[in-house]
Amino acid sequence: MITLYTWATPNGRKISIMLEECGLPYVVKPIDITRDEQFSAPFVAINPNAKIPAIVDDEVPISV
Repeated sequence: MITLYTWATPNGRKISIMLEECGLPYVVKPIDITRDEQFSAPFVAINPNAKIPAIVDDEVPISV
């Protein structure tokens, strides 16, 4: 299962649209950028650039 870390921004929506069009199952974990959640330690461990969106594929040990 793919986990999408995002917020309601144009770039976040682009990824949601792509996942829907590809028919891939995914869950959304909101990262509230208005509260600087993208700088939290758990999120920075996923994406060291501290930017959203980020994707984690549980089947492959990789995040993008």
